[in-house]
Amino acid sequence: MAMRERRDPEPYYEALAGVTVADLPFDLDGARLLDLGCGHGHDAAALERAGATVVATDLDADAVTTATARGIDAYRGDAYRMPFADGVFDGVYCSNLVEHVPAIEPLLDEISRVLEPGGWAWISWTNWFSPWGGHHIIPFHLLGPTLGPRVHDRLFGPPSKNVTGEGLFPTYVGRTIAIARAHRGLELVDATPRYYPSQRWILRVPGLREVATWNCVLVLRRRVRALVDPSFPDRTGDDEDH
Repeated sequence: MAMRERRDPEPYYEALAGVTVADLPFDLDGARLLDLGCGHGHDAAALERAGATVVATDLDADAVTTATARGIDAYRGDAYRMPFADGVFDGVYCSNLVEHVPAIEPLLDEISRVLEPGGWAWISWTNWFSPWGGHHIIPFHLLGPTLGPRVHDRLFGPPSKNVTGEGLFPTYVGRTIAIARAHRGLELVDATPRYYPSQRWILRVPGLREVATWNCVLVLRRRVRALVDPSFPDRTGDDEDH
């Protein structure tokens, strides 16, 4: 999968966007959606082909330029301080952004804020100990987020992008699920491995889920009323691995 991406990225991302959007468990026709962390706009374009009205945002100016050239209504913006009013979106689509922000809590706060009550969020990310979790330093990331980058940089020099602790942050399945479950404004509806969702049992096994998930998906819904004391039934296992 990663080799296909590196050899010929455009067809790879187009195909992945099409498959992902086709499998979304939501009615997209006529929905007003935010593509948060839109990259070059492949997913936003697929969402629009499915009938949604899409607004896209990304912190990277070059990505926004490329997305705009595709005809996407795209803006440069910080995911922690989005330039949108409260409750304006029916859904938020957020593919592979979580590992690029220092903390997920403020990201979930902003997603909750811009969603209308009952609105949904689809969030995916590449977990650190998956085969591709280190991005440009693989496979050295498997040595851990401290030793791995040091070994890679000593042998090859620092990567040109997604430097650990700057543009890439270690993100773990167990911890992220626990944070999402405890959020006052969002209800955790489902959690699955992105590329093999039928094997959701993997997420119930601490340790194994960190290496076998590869890419994790959370489906959340904006609560009509925020929780005072967040305590949800355990649907995916609540033991944290890190």
